[in-house]
Amino acid sequence: MLKDYYTFKSPKLTIQVLTIAALMLALDIILWKISIGPSYFQVALGFISMGLMGYFLGPWLAGTVELMSDFLSSTVFGGSSAFAWQFLIGAFLGGVVYGVLLHGYKWSWINIVVAHLIILGPISLLLDTTIVSFVYHIDWRVVFITRAVRNFFTFFIETFVLISILKGIEANRFLREIKHNL
Repeated sequence: MLKDYYTFKSPKLTIQVLTIAALMLALDIILWKISIGPSYFQVALGFISMGLMGYFLGPWLAGTVELMSDFLSSTVFGGSSAFAWQFLIGAFLGGVVYGVLLHGYKWSWINIVVAHLIILGPISLLLDTTIVSFVYHIDWRVVFITRAVRNFFTFFIETFVLISILKGIEANRFLREIKHNL
């Protein structure tokens, strides 16, 4: 049934869930600081922790932890530019999307493709581009074109990597048990 492939529920807040949320928060802050590739085409590894948050924590908790991560990364841990609260909206929505599509009882590569299309399309390409243009007074079309090209190529890389990681988690008995106990 289609309902098995998505959920709008996050696990109840227990010590185990809060511990995993704290670990995911730390991992997210670290991975968003790591980028692979040349300066004109970098792929940040934060999508991995964002996907794992959605997988383990569900939509609302993943969105909240992603929001906290973005806030902490931009303020306390010295972001690369001035903090703009508007970016918290995209961070929260990204966590929610991954949570809705990856936290369910089942997931498939289609869930990851759909999640990436939503995150890289409306959230990153439209919302974040508009925010960048507004906050930093840059021509929207210039930002849109550069982000569209980058998002097109990173879509394939991120989708492949996330599918591989989630398959690895499902193959690992310990991690599979953690997921099912949440």
